[in-house]
Amino acid sequence: MKKISFITLLLLAPFYLLAQDLAEAEVPRVVVNVFHKTFPKATKVEWEKKIDGYNVEFDIGRRDHEAWINDQGQIVKHKKELRSSELPKPVRDAIAQQYKGFRIDDADQFEMGKKFYYKVELKKSPEERKVIFDQGGKVSAV
Repeated sequence: MKKISFITLLLLAPFYLLAQDLAEAEVPRVVVNVFHKTFPKATKVEWEKKIDGYNVEFDIGRRDHEAWINDQGQIVKHKKELRSSELPKPVRDAIAQQYKGFRIDDADQFEMGKKFYYKVELKKSPEERKVIFDQGGKVSAV
């Protein structure tokens, strides 16, 4: 039993080291300043250190958000929870045409650079699919 516990500890230790929860005071000022300037209405803010920068989860108006900010204070990616009605028309049209009988269970918008992508969870009992679309409604591999 001790051997299994030790092996489990060895396997999980790298994941603990890769992502560590932080207090805002432990995050570099340049990163915190960019965050507060970009998302001034953020609440329930939780910081985490990643290998390539910082991840911050937060709410704005009861909606989940997540941002990835590098050490230089640049926002690399921003995820925002959406209602299905807020998906762009080309994405809704693509779902209606390509995924008949599926309903939208969850939708998120990802902004990377100046491009937007939409991760949509689709359900049709007993199936569930996660599909990423670009702004034009094309299935994307991002």
